[in-house]
Order: sequence, then structure tokens, then C-alpha cells
Amino acid sequence: MRNQFSDVRWGRVLLAGLVVSALSLLVVTLVITAYGFILGFQSRGAPDQAQIEQFANQVGPWGGPVLTLLLTLGAAAWVACKVEVATRLHGVLVGLVVAIIGLIVPLTFGGVMGLMDLVWFVLTVAAGGLGGILGSRGR
Repeated sequence: MRNQFSDVRWGRVLLAGLVVSALSLLVVTLVITAYGFILGFQSRGAPDQAQIEQFANQVGPWGGPVLTLLLTLGAAAWVACKVEVATRLHGVLVGLVVAIIGLIVPLTFGGVMGLMDLVWFVLTVAAGGLGGILGSRGR
């Protein structure tokens, strides 16, 4: 096991984890912003803030985590495909980095950790592991 950790390409793992975390936040924000623009064009003026808030409350809680899982799967597969050894470990580590960032960011801004956060943590690490498996087969 120690030998496998010495073979880890930490730069790729950290970069993939950071990109996934940032991209998932960015995409959800862009979707909500686009919805606001559409409402503004439809009303030919200022959009209804209550409708935007309602849409954000519907999309944000599930859209962000689901997108994060999908992006983690893809990023872990990409990293695993690029490395020569310990491909599954690379995938799990990408998932772990994304999951840790997914816990740290909300807690930094006053969020409270609940049971669903732990479920998403485990699912994110599992998505990274699955991506590592798929990436090792794609080489």
C-alpha cells in the first residue's frame, strides 16, 4: 500500500478535484442565472425574484450534488486513464478530494453538516472509485 501512495500523481488528483468542485458550483449558478434572464425577457423587465429563488431552492439542493457526482466520475476516469499505475487509487483519491471540498466549503460559510452530507460524501468517493475503474479499462 505504501508503494501505491508513492506512485500517486498528486498534482493531477488535486487539480481534478478542484476543477470538479469549481465547475459544479459554476454550472449550477449559470443555470439559475440563465433562468433569471429568461424570466426577465419574458416579463420585458425585471424578473420576479421570488420565482428565481423558488427555482434555485428546487435546483440547488439536488442539482449541485448530482452534477458533482457525474463530474467526479468523469474526472476520476480521466485521471485514471492518464496514469500508469494505481488507477483505482487515483480515482478514489479524486473522489475523496471532491468530497472533502464539498464538506469544507459549506462549513466555512456557516453551514451545518447533516446525514445527507455524509451520504453525498460516501457517494462522491464511490463515484471517484467507479471512475478509477472505468478509466483503467479505457487505457
